[in-house]
Amino acid sequence: MKIAVIDDRTEEITFLTEYLDQYLGERSTSYQMVCFTSGEAFLDHFREGMYAVIFLDAVLDSENMNGMETAKKIREKDPDVMIIFSTNSPDFAIEGYTVGASGYLLKPYSYDQFMQTMDLVYDKIHPVRKYIEVKEKKMMVLDDIIYCDYENHYIRIHTVRRMVRSYMQFRELSKLLIGYAQFQCCYRNIIINMDQVQEMEHADFLMSNGERIPMRRQERLEIRQKYADYIFEKTNL
Repeated sequence: MKIAVIDDRTEEITFLTEYLDQYLGERSTSYQMVCFTSGEAFLDHFREGMYAVIFLDAVLDSENMNGMETAKKIREKDPDVMIIFSTNSPDFAIEGYTVGASGYLLKPYSYDQFMQTMDLVYDKIHPVRKYIEVKEKKMMVLDDIIYCDYENHYIRIHTVRRMVRSYMQFRELSKLLIGYAQFQCCYRNIIINMDQVQEMEHADFLMSNGERIPMRRQERLEIRQKYADYIFEKTNL
């Protein structure tokens, strides 16, 4: 998830980063944050679809463009991006709705207030994210992943085109994938993409690349049931 913050106060950016770390960490959602100190600097760089959420101070210390004017320019370029005002002035709250703002946080705000605002947008922006970012800045498209395993301190991500190795602990990868219904841990240090299962057999899964992935013997019934439930729900949407 890519997030922009437009604020001319460094301490406010630090404050917001701590809240984002806590909120998205609790939901095992990785994110990238890019910060700007003026609306002009942001708009010079901005294009449609670049960000999922933009946090914007309505009162920017700029001679040319305040936060509300920046929001109007943003909306001209991107009708869908989520804009959340984070500001110390209540004066723009009503005007904020004219640019389709998804929230208006009045500084200083508590984590509970931040969480309530993020809850309103999270379910809308989270499905847009169709990739994970592993170490070494490798971006992995979720639908391309067949299965993941672990060998000699490296995770191995087997995709439809290649195998990617990344130096990280398996539990770190599990945190990135947890919450996506299509992924299931079926054996020690192995996670499969159930959308890439060609056939479920008695003791293993036949994957789309022809490989067989075993199921843990002691949890075989639960693993088979989880796969059956997933397929049932997917075909009955």
